[in-house]
Order: sequence, then C-alpha cells, then structure tokens
Amino acid sequence: MMISVWQEGYILLNTILGGGLIGFIYDLYKIFRRIFHPKKIATLIQDLLFWIIISIVAFYILIMTNQGTLRFYNFLGFLIGAIIYNYFCSKKVTKIILYIIKKIKTFFKDLYQLTIYPFRVGLCIIEVPYSYCKTKTKPIYYKVQREIKNQKIAKQYREMFSNEKPQKKEKK
Repeated sequence: MMISVWQEGYILLNTILGGGLIGFIYDLYKIFRRIFHPKKIATLIQDLLFWIIISIVAFYILIMTNQGTLRFYNFLGFLIGAIIYNYFCSKKVTKIILYIIKKIKTFFKDLYQLTIYPFRVGLCIIEVPYSYCKTKTKPIYYKVQREIKNQKIAKQYREMFSNEKPQKKEKK
C-alpha cells in the first residue's frame, strides 16, 4: 500500500512529538532520581520501568500513526524530537517542575504547621504552670528523695550491725 507524502509527513511529525514526550518523561525520571537518591537495586528497577514506559509510548505512537509499520524516519523522528526537547525545553521544564514540587512541599509543610499549631498552643498552656510548679517544688522533691534514701540506708545499717540473730522457725 502506498502512503502519500502528507501521511508520511504526519507520521514524522507525530514521531517527533513522541520523541519530545520521551524527553519529558526522561526529565521526570531525572527529577525523581534527584529527589529520592535511590540505591542500586531501586535504580535497576526504576531503569526497567523507565524503559517499559518509553517502549509503551513509542509503541502507542507507532500504532496510532502508521499501524505499527517501522520505517527509518520513525526512529529519526523520535531521535529528532528528543534532541529538540533536550536542547530547547529540558532546562526550562525541569526548573518549572522543581518549582512546582518546591511549592507543593512548602504547602504541605505549612499545612502541617497550621494543623499542629493548636496542639502547640495547648501544650504551652499546660506547660507554663507545670514548669513553674516544677521549679518551685524541685528542691523539696530532691530533699524528700534524699531523706527516703537516707532512711533506707539507715535501715540497712541497722539490720547489718544489729546483734540480734535471725530467729528460726520452730518445728512442730
């Protein structure tokens, strides 16, 4: 079956857009790795998932545009799209995505602070009288502890140095 030049041009443009989409997915992958710093096994699994996603995107674009027929200009289109995206858009898109992530992180941090604020206020209301009472009663508490300890020690000394021998139980 003959494909017209217009159809081939359409297929080439779609594969160029697909290459740009693949470049965008790669940027997302780089950002994800920059944020989470995965270990070796996690990196292996992420690389595998990345290539599976890329394959699905490429397969979908090829199926939707030219019924899965592979031609040289399909690969050329993906390559040109990825290079154009990387050269013109990658840095800007990465900055925008990092900015959005930073704002989302700030939002959740502020939401957490806003949620925990009433509990902090309640803790302060409870803590101030407790601290005051603690500072006023601390010397008394330690004095009482010393007295109890001294009484226990005195009792032990009395038991050790008493001349009385322990009484044995009588047998019946």
